[in-house]
Amino acid sequence: MTALICLTYDDALPVHRAVVAPALAERGLHGTFYVPAARDDLHLGLDGWRRVAEMGHELGNHSCWHPCRTRPEWGWKPSYRLEDYDRLRIRDELLLSNRVLHLIDGCSERSYGATCGDLTCGLGEGESFLDDIRDLFTVVRSGVRGKPMTGAAHFVLSAFQVDHRRADEIIAVIETMCNLPDSWMLLAMHGVGSGTHLNFMDADEHRRLIDWIADQRGWLEAVTVLEAVHSRTPAAVDP
Repeated sequence: MTALICLTYDDALPVHRAVVAPALAERGLHGTFYVPAARDDLHLGLDGWRRVAEMGHELGNHSCWHPCRTRPEWGWKPSYRLEDYDRLRIRDELLLSNRVLHLIDGCSERSYGATCGDLTCGLGEGESFLDDIRDLFTVVRSGVRGKPMTGAAHFVLSAFQVDHRRADEIIAVIETMCNLPDSWMLLAMHGVGSGTHLNFMDADEHRRLIDWIADQRGWLEAVTVLEAVHSRTPAAVDP
């Protein structure tokens, strides 16, 4: 079985539709773009985002207003802190985002890139809203994992965070899948190029990475998150 790599990009940045999506398509690679449905560029660049979907890329749900839990080291937009959400509110927001994305790409099936990786809402430790969204999504990307997965797909999948990393660092991890043909891995990043986002991968390093991936056909394939999940037998028991 071919090893799979999922290139995922967060936050619906102009560079994604204008540069990254065409660059992937030129190399025959598919990516997943996690799109906040209220993001200005989604609406100002609507035709461009429709073209992203037409290229074969996936538009994943990334909420509407990108709510996150606050951390000691940084604050968050006061109106969109998950401490102030309850389970119904976050479900309603994610449902609305699905409906907005459906108007763009016509798709009914969706994956969710959890904002800041968070799956709880409310004060204190919060309550998990994972069970409230199982009917909205095929799979959820949340958590950090710096090595490949093997075998079946669970409902929650973690990803290797590659912002600020060099291509050779990432390639070294991907190459560990060469002798594990049933393996697969998600890579997560935000901007591509300085100035595109606080967290980003250098544009030249990104180019080196996708050029290398394109050259690995035969044992490695770059697919969307949903394509990867459908290629793996569902897990008997979710975590």
